Amino acid sequence: MANVNILKSDSRGRITLPAPFRSEPLFEYVVKGGQITLYPVRTVRKYPDMSDLPTEQLGDRWLQQEAAVNADTRSGVSASSPSEALKQLKHK
Repeated sequence: MANVNILKSDSRGRITLPAPFRSEPLFEYVVKGGQITLYPVRTVRKYPDMSDLPTEQLGDRWLQQEAAVNADTRSGVSASSPSEALKQLKHK
């Protein structure tokens, strides 16, 4: 078998790629079972082929929740922490 390396995530779920991959700006991946295989992408396709993706019918409850979220027109808050964001919201 080829040289197999297992990458472990840190406490935030991030994975540090091996040195040869760190300079790559874009990856394509394939999921087979519980394994993810990364391939560096040298060119970017403008419209990727998504014909093999499965379609899913969403339930009425999900559609109602999504409509409520999309109807929210409040402006965003830029803050360094959740407590700072709450302070900014109180001062508006």
